[in-house]
Amino acid sequence: MFLDIKGSPFDFWEYTVAEIIDLINSYNRVYMQKRKEQVINNYQLSQMIANHVSCLLSSDSKPLEVWEYAPDLFDKEREQVEEERRQHDLLMHKERMRAFAAQFNERFKD
Repeated sequence: MFLDIKGSPFDFWEYTVAEIIDLINSYNRVYMQKRKEQVINNYQLSQMIANHVSCLLSSDSKPLEVWEYAPDLFDKEREQVEEERRQHDLLMHKERMRAFAAQFNERFKD
């Protein structure tokens, strides 16, 4: 068992039994944490795939943004993208209003 956790035979004879048990328990905790992270990552990936497939099949659904899967990791990016979208929407609104005003003025010019 000690060799399975990448321990060398020399270390095995240098450690006490309690130290070896602590090393094995620590290795098992780290291994279980990595497995949990792997399962969570696989689950999130399956959710992303399902979301994108539903976007292909239905025009009502929209793809989720990356910060919706991990909100605590992408706070700054989310704020930046939302600000860029607000600016883009504002420019589009201004352009529509200009076009409307030009059309309105053309109508009453005659």
